[in-house]
Amino acid sequence: MHRLKSIKLYFFSIFKLSFLSFRNYYFKSSFYNKKLITFIPTRIFYSPSPYLSASLTTIGSNFYKITNTLPELLWQTSIKDRQKFENLHGFLWLTKLDRKNSKNITKDIIKSWINNFFNYDPDTWEMEITARRIIAWSSNTDITLEGSDSVYKEKFFLSLIKQSNFLLKNLNGLFYGPSKIICCAAIILSGMIFKENDLNYKTGIKELEKVIKNYFDEAGFPKSRNPEEVFICIKYLILIREWFKEAQKPIPDFLNEIIRKCGNCYALLSCSNKQFPLFNGATEINHKDYDIFLKTLKYKFIDKKHEIADLIKIKKKKLEFFIDCGNPPPNNFAKYYQAGCLAFELTSNKQKVICNSGYGKYLSPRLSSLSRSTAAHSTLYINDTSSCIFQKNKSINKVYGNSLVQKHKVINKNYTEDKDCYSIAASHNGYEKKFGYIHTRLIKILKKEDKIFGQDELKKTKNYSNSLIYFVRFHIYPNTRIVKTKAGNSILISLPNGEGWLLQSKTNDFEIEKNIFLGNKNKIINNESVSISGNISEEIISIKWEIKRVS
Repeated sequence: MHRLKSIKLYFFSIFKLSFLSFRNYYFKSSFYNKKLITFIPTRIFYSPSPYLSASLTTIGSNFYKITNTLPELLWQTSIKDRQKFENLHGFLWLTKLDRKNSKNITKDIIKSWINNFFNYDPDTWEMEITARRIIAWSSNTDITLEGSDSVYKEKFFLSLIKQSNFLLKNLNGLFYGPSKIICCAAIILSGMIFKENDLNYKTGIKELEKVIKNYFDEAGFPKSRNPEEVFICIKYLILIREWFKEAQKPIPDFLNEIIRKCGNCYALLSCSNKQFPLFNGATEINHKDYDIFLKTLKYKFIDKKHEIADLIKIKKKKLEFFIDCGNPPPNNFAKYYQAGCLAFELTSNKQKVICNSGYGKYLSPRLSSLSRSTAAHSTLYINDTSSCIFQKNKSINKVYGNSLVQKHKVINKNYTEDKDCYSIAASHNGYEKKFGYIHTRLIKILKKEDKIFGQDELKKTKNYSNSLIYFVRFHIYPNTRIVKTKAGNSILISLPNGEGWLLQSKTNDFEIEKNIFLGNKNKIINNESVSISGNISEEIISIKWEIKRVS
């Protein structure tokens, strides 16, 4: 069945790739580029505060040494360095420039960009990059527009019109939720700054409402179950709302509602170390500066729940524990999904102890593929196999994103709390079809001590003829010292904040392995992981471990 579905998807992919190739040829034509100019504006009617768009980026003004580089040399940045290329052509770094001394060089850079990329280019006009560029140019008119001559103004306005019309015409071809929200933001803004573009304003709001209904669950969490996407979405949703307030336009009820819900998800995900957990495709985010931005604008979100989108959080004093007890998302939301069912992360006194590997989406396609595996998470796996299987055909992935061929299912989940401890129990069937075993993870966290008891159980449901080996992996956060004791069944963990933790097992010995951490967007970082392994030969296998603070 899966094979037939893959063959069908493959032929559809080949057809669509051929169509996209023809479409790119058409987009480059003079006929298409002329169609994108629907009117010639003479002025802008609304200019957003640069402070609002400054919340979208942490890039410093010297990231590209812009003031010391000839504009033409900037565009030599290769698309192979994806993150740098996107940041450069997205122009969000404009908000970080010195407002007094950068007006002339900024206009020279934009003039150079327009001369080189005024007509459609498949790389620099990628939808999300284009949307960010529209937001950046329009939000920094004090340095991008003020004091310019009529020739520059006309080119500047025409370029904005072309790019916003391009987004509007191609918005329905986007499948990735955050990208669609970012593009809706740019379309709405283009309708606010040019009165003649009122259709963009109205259409952008309607499309944004559609995206919100389709992309978020009832609690306001993205259906991808990716914590990083909560951060991306809340930033752009609040940005749109603040534009409406500044321009004295009515704020739609659906926008207020999703900001409230998504904001509460943001509050639950927030930790004392100002980082989000690394589940389901997330890369490491530091939200300290954004918290200050929210406080300045008087946004206050409430963290009342212990669970959202099947991510369970336990917080007590200085300890924070997250575990993922959820099913994989539908394929159209699985672009960055990782097979990390029942993985957990532990933070103590603002320092992460146990983590997951993160998602190397900016580092390389190969690392992205590796980071999707179960072994990239702090959980159990059998015979070097992931709990779900990803589509490997490049043509299919190029068109449909990272789809899943086979998914696990969480078959039970239970959270309880009493005066002594918090308890979590969950099972999934990701290894049942292939190997005949159900995996259950039981976690107990004491309230009066910094102590966590863990048990991973494998229960046989059907026979499997070949040998089986299990691994339970614990990824240790980078820059953390670990030492195996002489007995072999415990690991001493020394945190940079001075705390000491002990990971031990009554049933197994530990092994320490060199590993890589992919949570950082800019580089690969070396770290270590600790594992327990053993043969699977009984009807029920029980692996017990515990982790506790010792100093």
